[in-house]
Amino acid sequence: MSEPRQDQVTGALIGCAVGDALGAPIEGWSRERIAPLDGLTAGYRPLVHGRAPNQKRYPLGQYTDDTQLTLAIARSLVAQGRVDGAAIAREFAALWESGEIVGAGPVADRAVRRLIAGAHWQEAAIADDLALNGAAMRIAAIGLWDCDDRASLADDATVASIVTHKHPLAIDAAIAVATAVAGAVANTVDTASFLHGVAQAIETRSPEFGEHIRQVRAWLELPEDDALQAIASTGGGRIRDGFGIPALAEPTVLAALYAFLKSPTDYTATIDITLRIGGDVDTIAAIAGAISGAHNGLAAIPTDLVKGVKDSGEILDLGRRLFDTRFG
Repeated sequence: MSEPRQDQVTGALIGCAVGDALGAPIEGWSRERIAPLDGLTAGYRPLVHGRAPNQKRYPLGQYTDDTQLTLAIARSLVAQGRVDGAAIAREFAALWESGEIVGAGPVADRAVRRLIAGAHWQEAAIADDLALNGAAMRIAAIGLWDCDDRASLADDATVASIVTHKHPLAIDAAIAVATAVAGAVANTVDTASFLHGVAQAIETRSPEFGEHIRQVRAWLELPEDDALQAIASTGGGRIRDGFGIPALAEPTVLAALYAFLKSPTDYTATIDITLRIGGDVDTIAAIAGAISGAHNGLAAIPTDLVKGVKDSGEILDLGRRLFDTRFG
């Protein structure tokens, strides 16, 4: 366990945002549909959300709820100096009330609307709601916050999750991602020990999920299509009109771990893999981007993508303030 450098904290937040913004325009596309596209990491593509006649067009570099909620948690940490579920809930509610939220998932949307209607932050989510990836996608700041305090990580990740997600797999997916971000802060990443640490964090709660995390090591040795088919099969794994990873918690996390460990020292290569997987690519890219950014630091992310992502300066400043609040 070690403290992160400041550039690793900013790298994780920007890494999440860049991956999300690159993936958002092709979210939900199949692997087959994405395959002919060139330059997926060369620059941002136009993002159109919603159905006609209520479609909304966004500027290049726009990210979605994955990053918005990640930054909301980071802001709450800076403001409170601790993990505070009520403060996180207020940050989330503000995004909905302002109309700024982009592409909100159904589980989070239901919970936040209950928050706005007056529900207590611990009661807004429903335990038997879907096991989606909405808690895992936004948890990077908790992994950074607790990277030198692993004893607190699972509890803190749980608090940040249950504001909107109470399904056990959704919570465990968040714990797994937070653990991966914390582990990525190390100077070197050994695949076996890295996966052991992530699996160990959840396997007493979710033995099968833990075993699948350990299997990522073997999947890394397979042809990519075979590995992704195996990962997708952990959660159903097919989307309409082709192959893709659905928005389920477990396969999303496994795909992000796979993409990071394929190229642990190369942010761009990691993101390129995630964008070509198909399905919920913006979320996979956001998670893998946060892990890679935490490991490799800000300098590993192409400068034009950093500058071009929405609110780049504000995100960098938030990363610096998060670092100073916790480690400065």
